[in-house]
Amino acid sequence: MNESNERRHAPSVFDADPVLGLSGGPRGGRGPQERAAEPVAEQAGFVRPARESDLPLIGRVHAATMLASMEAGHASAHGGAGLPDGVRAMIAAPVVAAGWEEPVTAPPSPRHHVLVATRGPLVVGLVGLAPTQGLDDSGRPVPGSGAVEVTAIGVAPEHQRQGHGSRLLAAAVDLAREDGARALLVWALRGDESMSRLFTAVGMAPTGMRRELPIGDGVVEDCWAATI
Repeated sequence: MNESNERRHAPSVFDADPVLGLSGGPRGGRGPQERAAEPVAEQAGFVRPARESDLPLIGRVHAATMLASMEAGHASAHGGAGLPDGVRAMIAAPVVAAGWEEPVTAPPSPRHHVLVATRGPLVVGLVGLAPTQGLDDSGRPVPGSGAVEVTAIGVAPEHQRQGHGSRLLAAAVDLAREDGARALLVWALRGDESMSRLFTAVGMAPTGMRRELPIGDGVVEDCWAATI
């Protein structure tokens, strides 16, 4: 395997106080070379850059996780009401895969990344990254400041609670730091407790910023962030 592209991580991501403006660093005190030297047999999974051949599985994983997140967010906002059938029908794996083709094969800049989590030959998770503006202590964007936004993250339902989500975020933090970013941001649907637990576990916290999306009868997204 190509060690320059394959990233192996323990489940913990980064020590960052869950308050914007406070810095953090990698846990454990071991650098990338030491992590890369760990025996393959001890690894629970890998994270690597996405390839064009991954697109069908990326579409399948993202469609499943997007649908589950939207269902949870919609139910939370509307007393348990499910998503309308028309919304569910639009979240089809081939359509979602097509939306990832350009980000994977022709990213708009070197600071745009798509990574996948793998278990053996299977793609079981993904994360998309894009440069964005940082936030000040009140949660407002700061023009010209360096930050990276997690544009999408998900792990196939049958492979959740195995550390893939935190490994994806660990790799995202590595790349964000390499690109000169000082903060990591993500918008997550309110009511998706699996995402809330993941972001809390790795030291992220809600910024207080929110936005409403016209999905079904409407859902709410909260912005989470941490300095890196």
